[in-house]
Amino acid sequence: MNPPAPSVLVLVPAYNEEQRIEPVLREYAQFFRDHYTGKFTLLVVLNGCRDDSLGVVRRAAAEYPEIEVEDHPEPIGKGGALIEGLRHASRADLIGYVDADGATPPKAFLELIRLTDRADCVIGSRWLPGSVLHQKQPRLRRFVSRGFHMIVETFFGMGIKDTQCPAKIMK
Repeated sequence: MNPPAPSVLVLVPAYNEEQRIEPVLREYAQFFRDHYTGKFTLLVVLNGCRDDSLGVVRRAAAEYPEIEVEDHPEPIGKGGALIEGLRHASRADLIGYVDADGATPPKAFLELIRLTDRADCVIGSRWLPGSVLHQKQPRLRRFVSRGFHMIVETFFGMGIKDTQCPAKIMK
Protein backbone atom coordinates (compact mmCIF):
# COMPACT_ATOMS: atom_id res chain seq x y z
CA MET A 1 0.00 0.00 0.00
CA ASN A 2 1.33 3.44 -0.95
CA PRO A 3 1.82 6.06 1.75
CA PRO A 4 -0.61 9.00 1.58
CA ALA A 5 0.38 11.93 -0.62
CA PRO A 6 2.03 14.74 1.34
CA SER A 7 0.03 17.87 2.09
CA VAL A 8 1.15 20.81 -0.04
CA LEU A 9 0.98 24.55 0.59
CA VAL A 10 1.79 26.69 -2.44
CA LEU A 11 2.47 30.39 -1.89
CA VAL A 12 1.53 32.84 -4.61
CA PRO A 13 3.00 36.27 -3.86
CA ALA A 14 1.01 38.92 -5.70
CA TYR A 15 1.14 42.65 -6.32
CA ASN A 16 -1.57 44.24 -8.47
CA GLU A 17 -2.42 41.00 -10.29
CA GLU A 18 -6.15 41.71 -10.77
CA GLN A 19 -5.90 41.23 -14.53
CA ARG A 20 -4.18 37.83 -14.62
CA ILE A 21 -4.31 35.93 -11.32
CA GLU A 22 -7.85 34.50 -11.45
CA PRO A 23 -7.35 32.03 -14.31
CA VAL A 24 -4.05 30.91 -12.79
CA LEU A 25 -5.67 30.17 -9.42
CA ARG A 26 -8.61 28.38 -11.00
CA GLU A 27 -6.34 26.30 -13.24
CA TYR A 28 -4.16 25.24 -10.28
CA ALA A 29 -7.09 24.46 -8.00
CA GLN A 30 -8.91 22.41 -10.63
CA PHE A 31 -5.79 20.60 -11.81
CA PHE A 32 -4.83 19.54 -8.29
CA ARG A 33 -8.41 18.49 -7.52
CA ASP A 34 -8.26 16.23 -10.55
CA HIS A 35 -4.67 14.93 -10.27
CA TYR A 36 -3.50 15.03 -6.65
CA THR A 37 -4.78 12.90 -3.80
CA GLY A 38 -3.18 14.85 -0.94
CA LYS A 39 -4.36 18.05 0.69
CA PHE A 40 -3.49 20.99 -1.55
CA THR A 41 -3.74 24.67 -0.61
CA LEU A 42 -2.92 27.81 -2.59
CA LEU A 43 -2.15 30.74 -0.30
CA VAL A 44 -2.14 34.03 -2.16
CA VAL A 45 -0.11 36.60 -0.23
CA LEU A 46 -1.16 40.05 -1.42
CA ASN A 47 1.48 42.71 -1.08
CA GLY A 48 0.18 46.29 -0.96
CA CYS A 49 -2.18 45.87 -3.91
CA ARG A 50 -3.85 49.05 -5.17
CA ASP A 51 -6.18 47.23 -7.57
CA ASP A 52 -8.92 44.67 -6.87
CA SER A 53 -6.63 41.64 -6.56
CA LEU A 54 -8.24 40.87 -3.20
CA GLY A 55 -11.73 40.79 -4.70
CA VAL A 56 -10.58 38.61 -7.59
CA VAL A 57 -8.89 36.10 -5.26
CA ARG A 58 -11.93 36.02 -2.98
CA ARG A 59 -14.16 35.32 -5.98
CA ALA A 60 -12.01 32.33 -7.00
CA ALA A 61 -11.81 31.13 -3.36
CA ALA A 62 -15.61 31.12 -3.12
CA GLU A 63 -15.63 28.39 -5.76
CA TYR A 64 -12.38 26.68 -4.74
CA PRO A 65 -11.86 26.38 -0.98
CA GLU A 66 -8.28 25.27 -1.72
CA ILE A 67 -7.55 28.96 -2.36
CA GLU A 68 -6.83 31.18 0.63
CA VAL A 69 -5.71 34.78 0.81
CA GLU A 70 -3.60 36.80 3.20
CA ASP A 71 -3.77 40.53 2.54
CA HIS A 72 -0.98 42.91 3.53
CA PRO A 73 -2.36 46.38 2.69
CA GLU A 74 1.05 48.06 2.86
CA PRO A 75 3.76 47.11 0.35
CA ILE A 76 6.17 44.48 1.72
CA GLY A 77 7.76 43.37 -1.57
CA LYS A 78 7.87 39.91 -3.08
CA GLY A 79 10.45 38.77 -0.52
CA GLY A 80 8.28 40.08 2.30
CA ALA A 81 5.25 38.30 0.88
CA LEU A 82 7.21 35.04 0.73
CA ILE A 83 8.45 35.49 4.31
CA GLU A 84 4.88 36.07 5.50
CA GLY A 85 3.71 33.01 3.58
CA LEU A 86 6.53 30.85 4.96
CA ARG A 87 5.17 31.52 8.44
CA HIS A 88 2.51 28.94 7.49
CA ALA A 89 5.04 26.19 6.70
CA SER A 90 3.93 24.05 9.65
CA ARG A 91 0.51 23.60 8.00
CA ALA A 92 1.82 21.22 5.34
CA ASP A 93 4.41 18.55 4.62
CA LEU A 94 5.67 20.51 1.62
CA ILE A 95 5.73 24.24 0.99
CA GLY A 96 6.50 25.89 -2.30
CA TYR A 97 5.79 28.88 -4.42
CA VAL A 98 4.98 30.02 -7.92
CA ASP A 99 4.50 33.42 -9.49
CA ALA A 100 1.01 34.81 -10.08
CA ASP A 101 1.56 35.17 -13.83
CA GLY A 102 1.07 31.47 -14.55
CA ALA A 103 4.56 30.97 -16.00
CA THR A 104 4.72 27.59 -14.21
CA PRO A 105 1.78 25.43 -15.26
CA PRO A 106 0.25 23.18 -12.58
CA LYS A 107 1.38 20.01 -14.36
CA ALA A 108 5.02 21.17 -14.15
CA PHE A 109 4.59 22.03 -10.47
CA LEU A 110 3.15 18.58 -9.79
CA GLU A 111 6.30 17.11 -11.35
CA LEU A 112 8.37 19.11 -8.84
CA ILE A 113 6.24 17.76 -5.98
CA ARG A 114 6.84 14.21 -7.17
CA LEU A 115 10.60 14.79 -7.08
CA THR A 116 10.57 15.61 -3.35
CA ASP A 117 10.91 11.91 -2.59
CA ARG A 118 14.48 12.26 -3.95
CA ALA A 119 15.44 15.69 -2.52
CA ASP A 120 14.42 18.00 0.32
CA CYS A 121 14.15 20.96 -2.06
CA VAL A 122 13.32 20.93 -5.75
CA ILE A 123 13.76 24.02 -7.93
CA GLY A 124 12.41 24.37 -11.43
CA SER A 125 14.64 25.60 -14.21
CA ARG A 126 14.13 27.50 -17.42
CA TRP A 127 17.70 26.73 -18.51
CA LEU A 128 17.93 22.94 -18.54
CA PRO A 129 17.70 21.07 -21.85
CA GLY A 130 14.08 20.19 -22.54
CA SER A 131 12.68 23.10 -20.51
CA VAL A 132 9.48 24.52 -21.97
CA LEU A 133 8.88 28.24 -21.56
CA HIS A 134 5.21 29.18 -21.70
CA GLN A 135 5.98 32.86 -21.33
CA LYS A 136 9.21 33.97 -22.95
CA GLN A 137 11.08 36.64 -21.01
CA PRO A 138 12.34 39.80 -22.69
CA ARG A 139 16.02 39.73 -23.70
CA LEU A 140 17.12 42.22 -21.04
CA ARG A 141 15.40 40.25 -18.28
CA ARG A 142 17.04 37.01 -19.45
CA PHE A 143 20.42 38.75 -19.53
CA VAL A 144 20.02 40.17 -16.02
CA SER A 145 18.72 36.84 -14.69
CA ARG A 146 21.65 34.89 -16.14
CA GLY A 147 24.11 37.54 -14.91
CA PHE A 148 22.71 37.33 -11.38
CA HIS A 149 22.86 33.54 -11.58
CA MET A 150 26.56 33.68 -12.53
CA ILE A 151 27.27 35.91 -9.53
CA VAL A 152 25.39 33.61 -7.15
CA GLU A 153 27.07 30.52 -8.58
CA THR A 154 30.53 32.16 -8.39
CA PHE A 155 30.11 33.10 -4.73
CA PHE A 156 28.12 30.12 -3.44
CA GLY A 157 28.79 27.30 -5.94
CA MET A 158 25.45 25.61 -5.26
CA GLY A 159 25.22 23.90 -8.65
CA ILE A 160 21.66 25.16 -9.18
CA LYS A 161 20.96 25.88 -12.85
CA ASP A 162 18.30 28.56 -12.30
CA THR A 163 18.32 30.16 -8.84
CA GLN A 164 15.79 32.75 -9.98
CA CYS A 165 13.14 30.31 -11.22
CA PRO A 166 9.90 31.12 -9.37
CA ALA A 167 8.90 27.45 -9.02
CA LYS A 168 10.24 25.86 -5.86
CA ILE A 169 9.02 23.20 -3.42
CA MET A 170 10.65 22.01 -0.20
CA LYS A 171 10.10 19.81 2.81
